Amino acid sequence: MIVTVTLNASIDKAYYLDSPVVDGTVHRVSVVDNSAGGKGLNASRAITTLNYPVCATGFVGGNNGRYLVELAHKDGITSDFIYTEQETRSCINILEPNKQSTEFLEPGQPILPEEFLAFKAKLVQLTKDAEVVTFNGSIPKGISAENYKELIQETMAAGVPCIVDASGTLLTSCIDALPTMIKPNTDEIGQLLKREITTQDEIIEAAQELHKRGIKIIVVSLGAQGALMVSDEGTFIANPPKIEVINPVGAGDTLVGSFAVALAQRKPTSECLTFALSCATASCLSIGTGRFDQAVAAEIHKQVTIKKIAG
Repeated sequence: MIVTVTLNASIDKAYYLDSPVVDGTVHRVSVVDNSAGGKGLNASRAITTLNYPVCATGFVGGNNGRYLVELAHKDGITSDFIYTEQETRSCINILEPNKQSTEFLEPGQPILPEEFLAFKAKLVQLTKDAEVVTFNGSIPKGISAENYKELIQETMAAGVPCIVDASGTLLTSCIDALPTMIKPNTDEIGQLLKREITTQDEIIEAAQELHKRGIKIIVVSLGAQGALMVSDEGTFIANPPKIEVINPVGAGDTLVGSFAVALAQRKPTSECLTFALSCATASCLSIGTGRFDQAVAAEIHKQVTIKKIAG
C-alpha cells in the first residue's frame, strides 16, 4: 500500500470556457469538473488508476471536507483523514480555449495543535502497512515547516521510503531529513542550493550535489521537455513524445503517484522514471485533474526516450 499525505487538501474546481477571459465581464462556464484536490489526492488518483492500493490521509473539515471524501471515494480512493473544526478550502482552475490555465488557490484554515498530534499518531499507524509514503504540497496555518520535516524524519526512521513533492521553505526544511526522493523543478532546485540554475549542465550539477548529500533519487521536472533524474544508477534524462495538451494541471502529481507505484514494485529507478513520465504525459490528455487512460500511457511509454548521461 502507498500512503499519500495531503495536509492542505481542497475541493478542486476546473472551469472550462468556450471563449477567452475578458476582464470585467460575465463568463459562462461550459464544463465544470470537481475533484478531491491537493497534490496528494491527485497522486492518489494516479495510484488508483494503476490499480495499486492507496490510502490518502491529511486533514479535512466541514461540508467541503465531507464532499471531498465523497469525491475521493467515487474515484476509488481509500482515505483516512483527521477531521478538523475548520472548513476545507476550495481551489479554482480556469482553462481557456487557447489552453491557458489560471488558478485561484484559497489558503488552508488553521489546524489546532491537538489536531496535528492526532494526525501524527494516525500516520504512525498507517506507516506500518505502507510500502511508500508521499508528502505532497503545501501546509495550512498551524503547521510549520519544522513539523513537516518531523513527519518525514519519523517516517524514514520507520524504514519506509518517502517521496517529497513540495516547494519553498517546506522543501528546504525537509532536505535535512534526507527523504528517499524529491521532485523539484528548475526554479525550486535553484532555491534549494541558493543559486540561479538555467542550463542542463547546471541542473545536472545541482541534482548530483543533492544526491551526494544523501537523497537517493532527485527527479527534476522539465515540463514538456520531460525530466532529469540522478539516482544510484546514474544520471538520466527522459523525454516524452510531443502531444496536444488538454489539461496540464496535476501532471507532476501523476508523475509522483506513478513513480511511487513503480518504486513499491521495486523497479530500477530508470524504469520508474520512464513509467512515471508516460503516465504524467497521458494525464495531460485528460480533462480530469490527475486522471489518465492506462492504454494511452502504455502507448506513450513506447515513445519515451531515456538516455544515461553520467555515472
